[in-house]
Amino acid sequence: MAEIRQKIVSCPQGHYYDANKYQSCPYCNSGSFSPTIDPFSDAQSGRGSGQTQEPGQGSFTPTIDPMGVPKGGNDSFIPTMDPHAPAGGHNERMSVTQFVDTSSAGPTAPVTGWLIALSGALKGTDFRIHTGYNYIGRERGDIIIRGDSTISAEKDANITYVPQTRRFYIAHELGKNVLLVNNLPVIGGTTELKDYDIITVGMTKLLFRSLCCDAFSWEDEGIRNA
Repeated sequence: MAEIRQKIVSCPQGHYYDANKYQSCPYCNSGSFSPTIDPFSDAQSGRGSGQTQEPGQGSFTPTIDPMGVPKGGNDSFIPTMDPHAPAGGHNERMSVTQFVDTSSAGPTAPVTGWLIALSGALKGTDFRIHTGYNYIGRERGDIIIRGDSTISAEKDANITYVPQTRRFYIAHELGKNVLLVNNLPVIGGTTELKDYDIITVGMTKLLFRSLCCDAFSWEDEGIRNA
């Protein structure tokens, strides 16, 4: 028996079929997707009609899974989900991967205060401060201030909120410029921040405002049980 090779193609709707057997997509021509029409089933080898084939006889081509990972591929491969694929297409098989969340950070932490840009390219923009360390940088960090080349790409300075004391502190990190609070340098340690303090990072001036304070904290029993 001569070997029959399959020519697997995909129609615009995402259906796979054997072009050697069909001139056009059998699924589309049927008017709707029908799982009973399968150009890759064992029927084409004769086994679906009750015939048997002993090992070594003929040249039966194994069924091709168009969505499978080729042998020798990466076992951890996850097919890309096409959000624009029509309903009933082959992408429905992969809908479980559509909203995979690889982040381990969990929900966004509550805001504890703000910085508001008073100058620079982002003048008028506010930046949220959260519990713990908040690193300031031009490209990376918790507070990203773009447009000021005098600010280090990352960790120019940090603002820390300590829930145990309900206080905010600022410290110099990797910035090449002197960090200023109300035009006074922050050198060799941290400086406690008060409402309406003016912070100078690089050439950008920032106004500090707190939310958490003696009068309010997210750790308050009444707030937690509200």
